[in-house]
This record gives sequence, C-alpha cells and structure tokens, in this order.
Amino acid sequence: LLDGDEGPNTGGMGAYAPAPVYDDAVAEVVHARILAPTLAGLRREGRPFVGVLFVGLMIDASGQPFVIEYNCRLGDPEVQPLLFGLRVPLLPRLVDAAHGRLRPEALAGDPAATVVLASAGYPGTPRTGDRIEGLEALASEPDVKAFHAGTRRDGSDWVTAGGRVLGVCARGPTLPQALDRALAAAERVRFAGRQLRRDIGARAR
Repeated sequence: LLDGDEGPNTGGMGAYAPAPVYDDAVAEVVHARILAPTLAGLRREGRPFVGVLFVGLMIDASGQPFVIEYNCRLGDPEVQPLLFGLRVPLLPRLVDAAHGRLRPEALAGDPAATVVLASAGYPGTPRTGDRIEGLEALASEPDVKAFHAGTRRDGSDWVTAGGRVLGVCARGPTLPQALDRALAAAERVRFAGRQLRRDIGARAR
C-alpha cells in the first residue's frame, strides 16, 4: 500500500512495462522452465491452451524466476500499461492468437506506467461516495488515460465506489518519462482520503 513496500499487501498499486528485471536471460529461463512445461502439460492432459495465460512471477536477486500464480485472464492493473502502450490494434492480434498465427513481435509497445488511486480504508473496508475531481483535465492529454475501477456516477459527478478507484496510465518514449507522466497525472486527480504510491517503478529508473 505504501512507498517502500510498507503497509499491508494489496492487489496492486501500480504497474509498468517493460520491466527491466525481465531481460533476455530471464525470459529464456522463464520459457524453458515455466512456460514450455506448462503448455506441454496442458497438451498432454488433452486441453491445449488458447487464450491469455497470466503468469505471476517473482524474480530473485540472482535473476531466477518463481511462479506465484496463474490466471486465465489479463491481470489488472498490469494490463493497463501493456494495452495503452500497444502500437497496434489489439483485436486482430487476438484473432491471430485464436488461429495460432500470433508472432511475439506483433505485440510490441511503447513504455507505459500506471499509478493506482485507492480510496480511504483500502485494502480493508473502502470508503465510498467521495467526489472525484480532476478527471476532465486528463481527457485532453493523448498520452494519459484514466482507467475506471471503483467509480460510479452521482448525477454529473464521478464518486468513489470501491477500493482501487482509478488507474492513471501514461505512455512515453522512455520508461522514466512514462513513469513521470503517470505520477504527475495521478497527482492532479483528487478525492477525500486518496491513497497512492509515489515510488511505482523506482527500481526501473
């Protein structure tokens, strides 16, 4: 929840892509030790996998990957910088994947980062109904996007309606620039009790 990995563990206070820790050497180990055996095992069981397989990894100080979880879906907020940074339309790539034609280079993207704005009380019992200000200013910035999560309309206003309220995402020519843009944009969005981390991507700078 807090800068420096302090406070309670949460579902995600931000994300960025690419992650420098996931270099070519780590990717090779992940493919050989995790991805290829996972997909081969599914084929042996008679259920070859086609779709989005989200593999949550921890990478230790020596560059060794360890699986934390699998999900058959896009992870959130991890998917926000991946899709917002994507240089090509997503739908044709999903069709290619469904027909076994997808190539890794087809999903290349620009650096992007998301800073999550959480409500008062999160990750326990979130407070709801707090008026959100500043979203209109972000709408005019082509390299910034606010992804709604725990929000709802109250008349003409947006108000908080859950724990993780918004993911404020930005892209840029470099990852540090994307991180700076995302944090600057997140700071412009206000609501009572707002919580955010200001050190998302600190290890990637």
